[in-house]
Amino acid sequence: MSLKANPRRKTLGRKIAAARSQAGMTQGQVAKALKVVQSTVSAWEKGRRRLPSDRAEELDALFDCGGAINRAWNAANEPDALPPWYTEVGQLEREATELREYQPVIFPGLIQCENYARGLLADTVPWFSPKEIDQMVSLRMARQEVLERQENRPLVSIVVEEPVLRRTVQGGGPILREQLACVIGLIERSEIRFQVIPSDAECHPGGSGPFRLYTFPDKPVVASAEHMEGEQLMDGMMQVQHCATLFGVLQAEALSPRASRELIRKVKEELDDEA
Repeated sequence: MSLKANPRRKTLGRKIAAARSQAGMTQGQVAKALKVVQSTVSAWEKGRRRLPSDRAEELDALFDCGGAINRAWNAANEPDALPPWYTEVGQLEREATELREYQPVIFPGLIQCENYARGLLADTVPWFSPKEIDQMVSLRMARQEVLERQENRPLVSIVVEEPVLRRTVQGGGPILREQLACVIGLIERSEIRFQVIPSDAECHPGGSGPFRLYTFPDKPVVASAEHMEGEQLMDGMMQVQHCATLFGVLQAEALSPRASRELIRKVKEELDDEA
């Protein structure tokens, strides 16, 4: 699935198109050489799809352009640039009519309060500068606009593992209490449907890791899976169907929304007593 271009990818795309033209090749010829579909090459040139680093090297060799594509790729991905997937997730959420997410480790980004998001990022990307973390927090908070819409609000269903409710981030218990209160508020305002898989659940179908499903009014369903480098989009029919089936199984193993809400309240009260 191709996304709207961002300025850095558009600049890289123009470099690719110029190098291809100079090499006297068509998009079809490039696609055949790299064993991808022509629409992928077109999306790279328009800046609508992220170009993997290994593909940049292949294009550089294919066009024999003396490292120009590699240099352009490095410029598009220099340290002060936010990860491309970080803004892509927000775009998908804005366009979706239904969002489904499973998280075994942390509260999903869409429902994080600002202090929890900041503490989590400080833990998980300690090599980022304060400015970069500020940017990421701001974008994460902006994503929550979809939950506040009066019209066309997406149906949001979230399933997490019970340890998520008790795992602290940088800042400790006070931040976790704030996050739990935030989730309770979202549930009570009917902005999300939230379920917890208890720690003593006999079946544990979520071992493959966190993932999301995005349903759109005019496009096929898209899935995404998190990994160490960020977010990988999947639009293959079998991949999406596998994620949809797995999400249904996870919901079946989870507590009901009402029981999940009461468990969150209980955990928060325990933290309040410890404070």
